[in-house]
Amino acid sequence: MEGFIMKINNRFKRWFKLRFFITYPIGLFVLFFCSPTCESFAAGIWFIAFGLGIRLWSNGYAIKTVALTTSGPYSIVRNPLYLGTILITIGFMIMLNTSYAGLVFVLIMLAVYYRTIRSEERALTMRFGQPYLDYKSKVPRIIPTIFRYKAGEKWPFSFKRIIENKEYKLFVWIINIAIIFRLKGYFLIDHESMDTKKMLLIGLFVFLAAIDIGGEVYKWQKKRRVQGSGNRVQ
Repeated sequence: MEGFIMKINNRFKRWFKLRFFITYPIGLFVLFFCSPTCESFAAGIWFIAFGLGIRLWSNGYAIKTVALTTSGPYSIVRNPLYLGTILITIGFMIMLNTSYAGLVFVLIMLAVYYRTIRSEERALTMRFGQPYLDYKSKVPRIIPTIFRYKAGEKWPFSFKRIIENKEYKLFVWIINIAIIFRLKGYFLIDHESMDTKKMLLIGLFVFLAAIDIGGEVYKWQKKRRVQGSGNRVQ
């Protein structure tokens, strides 16, 4: 019970971080008042796909707080996860025809992330010292360089890290959010009727949601089995 309460408290703390506190209201605004056209959807989806690809690539190397990650995308940019998130956001703003409101949101997001990144840089300097300062002096903060950082410990890409970092959840729900907006455009804006294409989109949404929910149920059952085994041993 205590673990469940702690998990809920951590979730509320996450919700009220400045970047999420800004993102959620604007997300609700675009959900209800903005819709893509075929052209805007096609233009925005490429930014979203590229951003997701960068985040997946990054999480395959990231070992958070334990080691100074300088492998993979971290050898050419210090914050590839934030870069991926920014591209995803720009993609959605293009997709949803948000015009000047989208530009303002992106600028606010950049300002908030700049503040977050500066705070993280101070923490990393305290944790890793001179090796991080050397890395920081040679690798740019958010715009990738063409020169790879060759110093530091290196390790290979791992799909296991993507699972451990729960990046698959973001991948699933970003795709599902894009599907929701496309269906909204079809049904509420263009007033089209149901056809095979729309049924396939709905089926993909249900399939991806089932993967995420099934994964959570599996982890919950596995945790219960481990706890049950521990109680029997005692």
